[in-house]
This record gives sequence, structure tokens and C-alpha cells, in this order.
Amino acid sequence: MKNYILFIASLFFMSICTGQRSFETRGGGSSGGSNNSYDLFLRSIDINQKALSFGLAESEFNAIKDDAYLNAKFLVGNIYQDDKLLKSNVPMRYNAYADEIEIKNHVSEENYGALIKDPSIYVKISQDIFVFIPFEDSNEKGGYFNILTDGKTYDLYKKTTAVFLESQQAKTSYQRNTPASFEKTTKHYLVKEGKFYELPGNKAKLFKVMDSKKSEMKKYINDNNIDLDKEADLIKTISYFDSLL
Repeated sequence: MKNYILFIASLFFMSICTGQRSFETRGGGSSGGSNNSYDLFLRSIDINQKALSFGLAESEFNAIKDDAYLNAKFLVGNIYQDDKLLKSNVPMRYNAYADEIEIKNHVSEENYGALIKDPSIYVKISQDIFVFIPFEDSNEKGGYFNILTDGKTYDLYKKTTAVFLESQQAKTSYQRNTPASFEKTTKHYLVKEGKFYELPGNKAKLFKVMDSKKSEMKKYINDNNIDLDKEADLIKTISYFDSLL
């Protein structure tokens, strides 16, 4: 299992340093009782500069920009600090390329900003919960994870990353030009007491992760026609594994 372990120190305890702060969104009050001492926006995003930053024409950037997001639409959700609701009905989306939660004050607004990265702040966008996890005691090295299950022993987290691929010119007459694009990858992690165990894609290796209940898990997967390549089935499998512990 050591091959799959990624240790993230102080998983939620970084909130001890920052958890006493309260926040509000720019241009509007908080519905969660904030004392207006902080701003939920980390920074504004200059929409007009986005295409230029990738060296693309505006039309080229517009053709691929949605692929940088887990879901390109702004969906209404809630922002929390620890267990306290800070603001409800906030339009948000997750930028998998920049690893940021983008937020607006109103759906109809064109301008938007990036949510402050703080381990005491988490969001629920529609049915998806995103938490910010520091790495090596550093917020700058940390990132957002999507909580898929919350078990008594293990949680299941998902990390979606988008990478920008530059356009490639054909080198021979038999090849075609390749336009610029965003390529998304997804990794799943079992999380226990601040330790992240990256789940392997190979089924045999996955059974090693669940070695203590291997026979029960093999039977469960076979009896229920589980396809571990499907996220819904992976969630069922991990939930069942956690119930056996």
C-alpha cells in the first residue's frame, strides 16, 4: 500500500490558525452572520486577459475554455466556514486547470472572482462538496478535492486536474495539425486520519488496498456486477468496504 500513499499533514487542523476568521463576498453581505472583516474573493479574474495568457486568439480560447472546468456552468451553492453557513445561493464552479473555485455575486453578472483558499472554508456546489487541503503545511501547495463518500473509517475523495496542451503543427503530410486543448485527468483517494491513499486503476492492485477484506470484497463485486471504472460503482464499493471495518 505504501506505493499509493500520499501524506498530507494537518488535514483539517490547519483551520486552527485560520478558523476564527469570518468572511463576506464582495459587494454583498453574508447570510451566515459574518462580521465583514474578510472578503471571500481571493482576487478578481480579468476575463479579457485569459485568451492572451494562453497565447490563443479569442475564438480559439472560446472553443476549448469549457474543458478546463469540472462543469463549465455556474451552479448555485453554499459556502461554509467549518460547520457554519457563510453564504447561500452563490453561483460557483470548479476550475480544474487553475485549481480554484470561481464565484459570482449573481448569476447574471459577467465578472467573477476566485474564492479564497483556506482549509476552514468548503463549498457545496449543487450536490458536490469541495474542500481545500493544505500540503506540507502550505496553502500554496494545497488543492481542492471533491468528497464522494464520508465513511466511519475511510472517506473517498476525487481530484480532477486539467492540463493545457499547446497546439501542434503537423510534421509530415500524413499528419494533421492538433489544436490547443485542455486534457482532464481524475484520481481517487481513500482518506484516513489525514493520510491519502491513491487508488490504483488496476483491479488486482485495488484488492491489495482492501486486503483485510479481500474475500468479502471480491464476492460483493462479483455478486453486484460492479464495474470499478464507473465512479458510481466505485463509490458503492468503497462504502461497502468501509461498512465492513
